[in-house]
Amino acid sequence: MRVFISADMEGITGVAAAEDVVRGEPEYDRGKELLHGDVNAAIEGARAGGATEVLVNDSHSSMRNLDRAAVDDRATLVRGNTKPRSMMQGLDADHDCALLVGYHAKAGTPGAVLNHTFFGHELLRLRVGGEEIGELGWNARLAAALGVPVGLVTGDDATVAEARGELGDAPETVAVKEGIDRFTAACRPADETTEEIRAAARRAVERAERGEVETRGAESPTRIEADWATTNLAVRAAASPGVERAGGRTTAVEADSYPETYEAAVAMLRAGGAGGDEFYG
Repeated sequence: MRVFISADMEGITGVAAAEDVVRGEPEYDRGKELLHGDVNAAIEGARAGGATEVLVNDSHSSMRNLDRAAVDDRATLVRGNTKPRSMMQGLDADHDCALLVGYHAKAGTPGAVLNHTFFGHELLRLRVGGEEIGELGWNARLAAALGVPVGLVTGDDATVAEARGELGDAPETVAVKEGIDRFTAACRPADETTEEIRAAARRAVERAERGEVETRGAESPTRIEADWATTNLAVRAAASPGVERAGGRTTAVEADSYPETYEAAVAMLRAGGAGGDEFYG
């Protein structure tokens, strides 16, 4: 069993504000400790469930938040931010299950902790085939297009609700905190959430091995549109090859398959948000 883990940071146990997830802020180092706790719990659970190989992709901001020395030695770590598939780098059709750890709700979700879509300020919304989605839906559709079921989603209560809307009741979920406002959360004890993530990851892998987790994919050809906060960001995004200027603040990419469109969207988003804030992913 080959298991892929995409690890974001805003939906990690104990994280509530931007200061917890932005490099250089006073609480960032503590946020990293909490990140390692949730990720290692997922690795431990996956291994206990029968995973023979675990690949972890650091998916937050600089994508250099997880330290190799602090990550369970039974997993391979993908670290760095020049990735064609960004938050899903390393995922391929040979994986048997994908786990989305530390995810957050899409931009504009009421009461959701650190809600945003890819960027904290620059991007208003992302649409796949005309439907607004967050990072969870964007990434889950890639997994589905490759035939890989998403077996686990962890984050705040709003993220769990979003996962249900995207994926139905198939995946395991763990709500590690309850959102009160964008920068405020009621955080559960780490001892509790660590054990729940470990147990849920184990069940996810076991269920995937039994073929009990279905995939939901995007139709092809696929169009992905980005609505930017300002027109100049759209101009910058449209300068990337293959990107269409679809409106004053809107750019779009389209291809014959979702994986192709996804990679084109990664390039579009990077071009439009170049030089923006570090609160993304």
